[in-house]
Amino acid sequence: MSKRVTITQVAAAAGVSIKTVSNVLNDTGNMRPQTRARVRRVMDELGYQVNLAARTMRTGATKLLGLGIADFSQPFSAYLTDNIIQAARARGYGVVTSTYGFHHQSAESILPETHKLPADGWIFFLGDRAAEDSPIFSQSYPVVFASEFDAFGKVDSVTMPSYEMTKDVVTRLIRSGKQRIAFAGAPLRSEDESESDYLARIDASCFGTVDMRTKGYCDALRENGRTVDTRVIRDCMFIDHKNGAELAAHLLEDIDAGHLELPDAIVCANDAVAFGVIHALASRGVRIPEDVAIVGFDNVPEAQYSNPTLTTINPHVDDFARAAVDFLIERIEGYKGPVRRYSTTCDLQIRQSALLEL
Repeated sequence: MSKRVTITQVAAAAGVSIKTVSNVLNDTGNMRPQTRARVRRVMDELGYQVNLAARTMRTGATKLLGLGIADFSQPFSAYLTDNIIQAARARGYGVVTSTYGFHHQSAESILPETHKLPADGWIFFLGDRAAEDSPIFSQSYPVVFASEFDAFGKVDSVTMPSYEMTKDVVTRLIRSGKQRIAFAGAPLRSEDESESDYLARIDASCFGTVDMRTKGYCDALRENGRTVDTRVIRDCMFIDHKNGAELAAHLLEDIDAGHLELPDAIVCANDAVAFGVIHALASRGVRIPEDVAIVGFDNVPEAQYSNPTLTTINPHVDDFARAAVDFLIERIEGYKGPVRRYSTTCDLQIRQSALLEL
């Protein structure tokens, strides 16, 4: 087994002091850019790796952030993870991840694992609401929520204006002349839940990605003099490609049976659902956007390459990730101030699937 390259060996090979190498590792100190570049080049050539165990024993910190996130069955998880990694690296931190979601796992299910991983604090992207007494709020490390669920003023959180942007997009569709607007990816409706009870539950929503986007859809219809028709609000347990395709297929079955008219627009809870909807409609010869306009939410990179390319709400995930990382690092580095909540801005990225005016 080869021996670990030491910081002393790096310093000797680069012709600098051990302190200079340490400053390069920690992105501190004043030195010429050429010197910093030379030290990094020597590290790469020698195969130097930071000894995390030694650093932790010496400083009590690992310079690693933890990310608890849903599994990568839909593109947003990978997209957010990439942006968090980039934001962390810009601050001199690395990222370790732990995923949940398999077999209906929640973020709380990975809490025991977080204590086995060398992270100084954790960002949790929640798929479901956490109870006010959830153990996620009482960890020994700093916690940041990257979520539209309630953090009860207990931890810093980062969110996005899902309700406002969905409401704005539906309003734009109405003003563009769309008469029959459906929503795909709504909260799951129980078999014995009446139409009025289901709508009341949506109206009462205060937090949660799917809830707030569905509420924005309903409120936009009402405020523009339209009736909310639950027959075109299509619910599912998971907002992914598969469920999007299944929702669209079932919608077309109802249309073929004469129960509904084909919607002229479908607003989707996220881009993954939109991709599934596009696939199912196109396979049945429905033209997009000529017959049905499709709008997603998230602006994942795949939206530029779908066929047709996807019109989608852009929540500026880079800003979302950067805010979460900054909040967490500030807590790790000693900030003891009040709990903070930050919301990104959103705008509409117009592509082929819905040709709306800006």
